[in-house]
Amino acid sequence: MIDAWRRTLFLLLVLAQTAAGTWGMIWVLPYHGTRPVEIAILATFIPLYTFITAGSWMAIFGFLMRRVSGRGDRHGLMRRYADQWPQAPLASTAVIMPIYHEDVDRVYQGLRATLISLLETGESDPFEFFLLSDSRDPEIWLAEQAAWRSLVDEFGLEGQLHYRRRRVNLKAKTGNVSDFLRRWGSDFRYFVVLDADSVMSGEALTTLVRLMECDSRVGMIQTVPRLFNARSAFARMQQFVTHLYGPLFTDGLAALQRSEAVFWGHNAIIRTEPFMRHCGLPRMRGVGLWRGAVLSHDFLEASLMSRAGYQVWLETGIPGSFEESPPSLDDELIRDRRWSKGNLQHLRHLLAEPGLRVAHRFALLNGIFAYVASPVWFLFLVFTTIEVARFKLGDIDYFPDPDALYPAWPQWHPEWALLLVTSTLVTLFLPKVLAVLEVLIFDRERLRGFGSAPRLVQGFFLENLFSVLLAPVRMLAHSIFVVTALLNVTVRWAGQNRGNELSWRTAMARHVPGAVLSLAWTGGAYLIDPYFFFWTLPITVPLVLAVPVTVGLSRFTLGQRWRRKGIWLTPPEAGRDDPVLERFQPDAVAPRPGGESGWLLWTLLDPTQWRQAAAHAPRRGGLARRAAQRVAEDWITAGPDGMPGQRAARVLDDIEAMRRVHEYAWRGEVADPWGRLAERYARHVCTGAEAAVGRPGISTDESGGYAS
Repeated sequence: MIDAWRRTLFLLLVLAQTAAGTWGMIWVLPYHGTRPVEIAILATFIPLYTFITAGSWMAIFGFLMRRVSGRGDRHGLMRRYADQWPQAPLASTAVIMPIYHEDVDRVYQGLRATLISLLETGESDPFEFFLLSDSRDPEIWLAEQAAWRSLVDEFGLEGQLHYRRRRVNLKAKTGNVSDFLRRWGSDFRYFVVLDADSVMSGEALTTLVRLMECDSRVGMIQTVPRLFNARSAFARMQQFVTHLYGPLFTDGLAALQRSEAVFWGHNAIIRTEPFMRHCGLPRMRGVGLWRGAVLSHDFLEASLMSRAGYQVWLETGIPGSFEESPPSLDDELIRDRRWSKGNLQHLRHLLAEPGLRVAHRFALLNGIFAYVASPVWFLFLVFTTIEVARFKLGDIDYFPDPDALYPAWPQWHPEWALLLVTSTLVTLFLPKVLAVLEVLIFDRERLRGFGSAPRLVQGFFLENLFSVLLAPVRMLAHSIFVVTALLNVTVRWAGQNRGNELSWRTAMARHVPGAVLSLAWTGGAYLIDPYFFFWTLPITVPLVLAVPVTVGLSRFTLGQRWRRKGIWLTPPEAGRDDPVLERFQPDAVAPRPGGESGWLLWTLLDPTQWRQAAAHAPRRGGLARRAAQRVAEDWITAGPDGMPGQRAARVLDDIEAMRRVHEYAWRGEVADPWGRLAERYARHVCTGAEAAVGRPGISTDESGGYAS
């Protein structure tokens, strides 16, 4: 009943404002929407205006919910079981972190902070951690194993912290999670999914398990990850946005979705048995874009869980859930390219998948239009340009209907245009203003997390300035992504950049074409009508400035300078957030190989490392064994640096191949490249020139099992 009246009220408000905005646009158009181009303008305006109106009203719902019910919905999961969940028992839970060519230091830092926080609760026994790697580069996965082994030794987590690397990484992240569930899912009642940049406190993990124990009908609980550890100016801006505006939007979303919320793919807990039974995603059998593996799996998995009769909750009241932001707009757009294609795939499920709840169909539709909105906006600009050009440069047909007795006079209503622009700006910026007022008036404790009232207001205006500058850049990029997705252009996905700034050359290659296009458009607008030229400037100026703006915002030095000045300060930086962030050490580094070369050569040359790797080498025979031994002979002939790493790593597949390389290097003459390499390693070990090195870990065995 609560769901129905909330959603009905929300829908009525959105439709009423959209109708008013559409009526205003009709009166702005000279022929009031009766000509083909004007119909096209309305066809693009209506969904765009509906989209921004829905977002605005959702934030207003969140603001009212927070003011009326306190922080969080009184009908939410935590409030419903407020007397039960603190005393609920814990149950067996796996915490899994799928990774693929990620920054090993960042994975090590985040996992270490999470482990320390959980161990400090004294309730870590029901939890086991799994680092699930799909990495193909041997230097990366050997580094991953070293980091894992170091954590096991540091905290005494033998048998509780595991590492597994798949030899064949089918279906990317979904395949990795599915592989884990097939092997070990039955051992755990729940599992928590983390991303490579996730950090969760021990209190958050235990709270999630206890909430699940309170109600067997709950299949998923999604937390709200807040951004932290932002170093570049762009990342700091995104971090400021999530901490200031985020609570209104997430509380509004949770209040409307209720027990039919969505899963965001990480920082969430899942009931294992129904997920394994009901949430498998088979390969699509359509054509083009809708054929093959599903790229964006999370929304669909939540909808399938709900279809099976289980509840899915977005719980905004659980602190201690964090993730990081990409350091630049371009890194964000690289991620968006994959997401845009994955979300467009949902069109098939939106139309054809039976039994999905209405709330989840709206969530799928919203996810699709989040990217489709950009090409729709682009078309809106094209159609308005055509309309102005036709009216200014073409002959006006006063008698489009030959049987008409009176001419059709075009009518201009500038007051309607001004009113429509004003209402659009209010719709866009009202949620942000409410978020600022909430902190300034109602939440003085949160205000201290943003530094002070002047700093908060300064950050608010600065964020809106850069948001206006970046919006057209995102629009053009997302438009290209949607077109390439519809053409089924392959999207490749690897580890995200988390520590590098954007170069001028890369920025120019990506943004100069958009600047040229915008200059041509605004130049044409000036020739058509100088008055229309001024209307194009809010789009053209950001696209022309895209290169310096994106490069500048990617700079870590600028981000740190602004942090010292208190610009875009947020609660995690002010020491007013979860203690787990005190355990996160951004300067901590994973173990490093000794000597000058990388992990692969260190593993084969160092006697201790070699014995560990040899003890866990796959027990293979026949063709696989002979192939590994051929690689060993070819590698010896080519020299230490003469073979690609991925092929050279096949030596690790056979103990005799490993022995051959190891013994050849240490018995070789000094004039031989392998002998010189062994001599350098011996000199390094004997002199202790570098810090002691952690053990690189253990490779997977033939059956794909893991070692701990």
